[in-house]
Amino acid sequence: MSDDARKAKPFAEAVPLNLKARKQQVVRDALSAAAAELFSKRGFEDVTVEEIAQTAGVSRRTFFRYYESKEDVMVERLDRDAERLVSELTARPLDEPPLLAIRNALIPAIEYGLEEPELVRDAMRLMRETSALRRALMEHRNRYEERIAAYMIQRLGTSSEDNTPMLLAFLTRALYDSAFNAWYDHETEDIAGLVDDLISRLCTIVSGMPADFNKR
Repeated sequence: MSDDARKAKPFAEAVPLNLKARKQQVVRDALSAAAAELFSKRGFEDVTVEEIAQTAGVSRRTFFRYYESKEDVMVERLDRDAERLVSELTARPLDEPPLLAIRNALIPAIEYGLEEPELVRDAMRLMRETSALRRALMEHRNRYEERIAAYMIQRLGTSSEDNTPMLLAFLTRALYDSAFNAWYDHETEDIAGLVDDLISRLCTIVSGMPADFNKR
């Protein structure tokens, strides 16, 4: 085999792999879109895995190559937004106070999540109606909370023995979920105002604690 052939072989092998990955993404996207359509029309509980697969044009066996359950399909769609939150938070300047960094990360992340408002409405409605879906999402969101806590440890220059990073991670997730719930109930285009209102309410609650509360 010539030197030119040897050099070309790795590239030639990489092309089918990339093509395979693209085909897999097409199937995954088709399953996700089919599930969202069926959930919206008939409700989460009444839709079966078989129906999702049929609507997407694949077999039931193919469905389980990509997802373990129908809950996983919806959770994956919602997790795309949560991933954006982690990215926005880790991009904040290190000299920002933690709560301000959280605020400044939440606004663009929520705006990104609301680029498909109809999908968000359907997802929020399904979340409120379906306990199985809430449990599945909670398991996934716990992982994001752990990632945020690990980032906060680095940001604050502390250790895992300090409860502050864990508290900030929980607060981030609570504000994120509360913002989407508030949007669902009151629909507003002023996302910055919505986030600021939630943080303002939090600050008001905290300021109401007496200075010597831990001595009582």
